[in-house]
Amino acid sequence: MKSNSRTVALLAVVLLALILLIAMGGSYYAHLLALIFTNVILASSLRLSLMCGQLNIGHSAFMSVGAYTSALLAKNLGVPFELSLLGGAVLAMVVGIAMGYPSLRLRGVYFAMVTVAFVEAIRLIVQIWVSLTRGMSGLSGIPKPSLLGMVLTTKTDQCYLALGLVVVILLILYKLEYSRLGLIWKSIGMADNLALSLGVNVAAYKLLAFAVGCFFAGVAGAFYAHFVRFLFPPTFDFLMATNILVYNYVGGRGNFWGPIVGAAFLSWLPEVFRGSEATRQYETIFFAITMLLTILFLPGGLITLPGKLTGLFRRRAESVPSPSPAVVTSGQHVAMQGNPKG
Repeated sequence: MKSNSRTVALLAVVLLALILLIAMGGSYYAHLLALIFTNVILASSLRLSLMCGQLNIGHSAFMSVGAYTSALLAKNLGVPFELSLLGGAVLAMVVGIAMGYPSLRLRGVYFAMVTVAFVEAIRLIVQIWVSLTRGMSGLSGIPKPSLLGMVLTTKTDQCYLALGLVVVILLILYKLEYSRLGLIWKSIGMADNLALSLGVNVAAYKLLAFAVGCFFAGVAGAFYAHFVRFLFPPTFDFLMATNILVYNYVGGRGNFWGPIVGAAFLSWLPEVFRGSEATRQYETIFFAITMLLTILFLPGGLITLPGKLTGLFRRRAESVPSPSPAVVTSGQHVAMQGNPKG
């Protein structure tokens, strides 16, 4: 009970800090935090497939579907932002079901290869379909996000919208993970053959996890399209797909909060090197070193770092030698000599 109270209090403090940072940080921090929130949604939604033991390296494809669908609905048909975002998410989920139904029966590297191929297929379709997506020229003029008919013109207002989306989505994902459905997904990830022998429809539950993840990837893509207002096919390439996967492993895919920590840390990290050209050239090297050190020394991800530090300090405290017994004073020694036994 105390642990839950501490977690709620910590989350409340973090949420308040984010609200204050958005309000006082200006357009730069609002833009950066909105992109971080988008990456958090992508990483957390991918974790559903990872829980089922499926190595999915194709999440950026479903983000692309959601982004282009929402942008085209809003730009060409004048659909309100709320409906275009929902339309992009639903189409991403439908595409995910169509792709996942035949391929989710594969395991390990074979399924991963299918998802990589799907990323390239979606990218090429978007790139070739010039009449609809403008191809390599890029899709521009996407309307800004709106809420209940009010257009959110400033980066600060749009960042508040992103914060609201990430809070709602994380709450839904948290409830799913710690429900009976989440226990089934985890059991499939640990031993799918055992789950199958107990009567669990493994294929159906894997497809459900995949579809839910694709839906929220579509939400992230739709918001991204209206936030940056320009879409370019190479944005949603294999590199982005691997980054989303890396967020999970660096943060800690075994914990609900792991992808959130990983996405926030690795999304903020490149900003350290934005200052000058002299430091920017080392960005990729430092990024790779950070991932390597995390995998080597924190196999459970960055989320396990506080626990490991606490254990280290506790072991050091226990290894300190205890003080020697109190020395008897000279007066007491003399008194003891003056009182012989018997």
